Amino acid sequence: MRRRTLITGAAAGGIGGITLIGTGAFDTASAERTATVNFADDEDAYLGLVSKSAYATTDGDGELALAFGDVSGVGDGIGRNSQFFFDEVFAIANQGTETVSITATSDTDSFDGEFRLYPTGDRDGVLDDPDNAVVLETGDEQSVGTYVETGDVDVTEDLDIDITIEAAFEEGDDEPDDPAPEPPETIDMAEFYSTSSLTDTDGNPLDDDSVVAVRAEPTAENGNPEDDDGFVSYPDDAEIPLAAADGSIVGFGSGLGPNASGVDDNRTLIVNAWEVTLDGTGTVLYDETHGQERTLAGDFSDLESVAEGREFNVQALESDFVDSLDDADAVMIATTNGDVADFGGFSDGERSALADFVDDGGAVFLHGTASYDGTSNGELNEILEELDPAFRFNFDEVTDEENSGFAPYVPQTSNFNDD
Repeated sequence: MRRRTLITGAAAGGIGGITLIGTGAFDTASAERTATVNFADDEDAYLGLVSKSAYATTDGDGELALAFGDVSGVGDGIGRNSQFFFDEVFAIANQGTETVSITATSDTDSFDGEFRLYPTGDRDGVLDDPDNAVVLETGDEQSVGTYVETGDVDVTEDLDIDITIEAAFEEGDDEPDDPAPEPPETIDMAEFYSTSSLTDTDGNPLDDDSVVAVRAEPTAENGNPEDDDGFVSYPDDAEIPLAAADGSIVGFGSGLGPNASGVDDNRTLIVNAWEVTLDGTGTVLYDETHGQERTLAGDFSDLESVAEGREFNVQALESDFVDSLDDADAVMIATTNGDVADFGGFSDGERSALADFVDDGGAVFLHGTASYDGTSNGELNEILEELDPAFRFNFDEVTDEENSGFAPYVPQTSNFNDD
């Protein structure tokens, strides 16, 4: 067996531990004097602590507090020179992916008494060594009781008890697999305001299920309102691609998530794409160095809030485009009409730096726009030529007379590629 300490209770004073106070200290008025066991040594959350009684409470920070005061108000708190059994106080849960054996020990050297944890239903039981460990299958939990013998406690002192809860796994397993990550939030619909479609690298309709992430509804069509020579027409029966992903390069035909959009699912879709592409969270830079009309603070602050609520660090990239990439996990380049094109696009050195960034594990998220009042899709395609994913931006406008927001040029879709 290989053993790893997963949960510890440290000394009293804010970082955990058990504090026992003598007779008179645990009356109803002072029941907030608590003992805390935290998850400081279990960053991967293989084990969980679950409250099962009024003596135990949990908070959102992964801490379990034990308060053996006069919870009922009828004098059942802890007294001097007494023995107490508290059955089913809390439970230890196996949140990992392998069977584990649980032991729990406590250090009572700081006072003349005894404190131990026992399996609920066996007051004579102990959990202090591998011979009497509790085996927990994945998803199972063990209810735990608490025995306290106070001894001759000095009522004027805080007395500390250190608790250690350990999990052992079979020999040969370094540790349990990480708990499965929370899946990205599910959305019902996305709204692509003034969006272009995407094509393949040869200027043909894109119909590769391994690349297309979001399609318009079958009722959508694309047109060429600016008579652009780069326009690629989709046949009437095609489901037009609006978003694509190839490795760590993702393209959306629209800005999708600015504050002006009242569709919260749009922002969730973007952050979902970040999370899936990065396989977690990280630092995302929002580029403002190429003439973009929209800024992070002024136009994408709602997206920033959603992302930071999911533990992303989102920052505005305001200068030194190439050097700033060194400290980032991803970069978002959003265009509005012809803003980036009017600026002059990206230099050869910047495009090469983006390619190096991707080669080093970085992700690039590009947001195009419809060809209606100018577009910067050509400048985005220059980036894509350097990065070489399996898609490009079209020079078109996608509309939908049947499935749209306030106008046909705001197509709405639930046509997501769930694979």
